Amino acid sequence: MKSLTPELIRAITPLFMAGIGAIIGVAVLVSPKITDAKWSAGLGLAGTAIAGAAGLAQSSKSEPDFSVKQKGDTLQVDTPANQHNDQNK
Repeated sequence: MKSLTPELIRAITPLFMAGIGAIIGVAVLVSPKITDAKWSAGLGLAGTAIAGAAGLAQSSKSEPDFSVKQKGDTLQVDTPANQHNDQNK
């Protein structure tokens, strides 16, 4: 198994949270004899989990932009760090 890198954790966390929210929502909808208060609280919790996942899935402005170019059989990745180093040469 691959080690859990920060990038992998950042990518998986929203999927995990959305999945948990979906499971809670479906469980509330199919539960027999559930009171209105529990139904409302369950759907509220499911919606909060899904909304939190959507918030985590958005990219932040602090993440660097990058571009990938193909030159022949190789790929060239340009990042702000690469461009900064190229200017200093």
